[in-house]
Amino acid sequence: MDANSRVVLVGPRASGKSTVGALLAARLAVSFVDTDRLVEEEAGRSIAEVWADFREREARVLDRVLKAGPAVVAAGGGAVLWDGFASAARGWAVVWLDAAPETLARRIRSDPRVRPSLTGRPPHEEIGDVVRSRAPRYAAVARIRVETDRLGADAVVEEIVRCLRAGGRGKAD
Repeated sequence: MDANSRVVLVGPRASGKSTVGALLAARLAVSFVDTDRLVEEEAGRSIAEVWADFREREARVLDRVLKAGPAVVAAGGGAVLWDGFASAARGWAVVWLDAAPETLARRIRSDPRVRPSLTGRPPHEEIGDVVRSRAPRYAAVARIRVETDRLGADAVVEEIVRCLRAGGRGKAD
């Protein structure tokens, strides 16, 4: 199986995983899976409504999806907090979509219905702490890192494809 047909996108919420994931999957001619949407579908409720047990649900969904086969998977922003993530993602090209906290906060503010607050604090206060605390985990699992601040979704896809073709390693910004 081509390693470039098994891609997991990780990164903080609003980094572009869902948008880029759908475009990348089309480019690679594989399925697209958004784990946040799967959790919502299985629960029959929104992420905000299932937040109390979201991480457990997310881990189950990720484990199942990563065993399934070729796809581009947009993992939830906190997927890397699951202790089994690195093991489950073995054999997948893990791509970290990164952006400055200011960029993420602007994106979150533009759609608060889809991206509920994790702490009850305003996005500009919350996101910096979340990004700083998770960055070491993203770095530990990702083979490719793309900074999405100044790139449109199509350009991010091109950078990922370029890195995949170069052997699946690199930093693109």
